[in-house]
Amino acid sequence: MDLLLLALVVALLVWGFRQVRDRVKTAVTRRERASRPGYSPDNPLVLASPRVLEEAQAAARCGCGGRVLSLGETSRLGLRVAKGRCLECDTDVDLYFVLPHLLN
Repeated sequence: MDLLLLALVVALLVWGFRQVRDRVKTAVTRRERASRPGYSPDNPLVLASPRVLEEAQAAARCGCGGRVLSLGETSRLGLRVAKGRCLECDTDVDLYFVLPHLLN
């Protein structure tokens, strides 16, 4: 009985450690992604023309490294937001752009 209890405690400790590790990894990935231009509304990618927007969408990658499938675009407070979904991990990925010539 004592060995069973010990095995249960070890299993719970391992499970808890993995949960904490995964959450830290996710937070670091989100922070790194937000610091790159285009992945945060506070740091949008500045584009010269709408044609470059399509190229930037095609080059976009998810935090896992997978390709991002474009699902459409919307506008939000002077930004163009390209909605997408990762083909590998099925995570939603939003890309933020500014087209300066359209603001004038």
